[in-house]
Amino acid sequence: MRFIISILLVFTIVWSIDYSDRSTQELIASLAYEKSTNIPIILHELKKRELTMSPKEKKEYKKVLKKLKDESQK
Repeated sequence: MRFIISILLVFTIVWSIDYSDRSTQELIASLAYEKSTNIPIILHELKKRELTMSPKEKKEYKKVLKKLKDESQK
């Protein structure tokens, strides 16, 4: 029983990636390189930060969003 609980705990910790400690620039840049399973998590974190982004960061964020949208429609 302990073995099963230990395995579940390990998978839970590994699965829950926390992107809140990364900078906004790092998150924007990582969208191009992350696996598709992590993209929604990164987009959620960026959406939370959108109000505090500089104009340059917002421009880059919108550019990456458009690129992702175009790629998903192909």
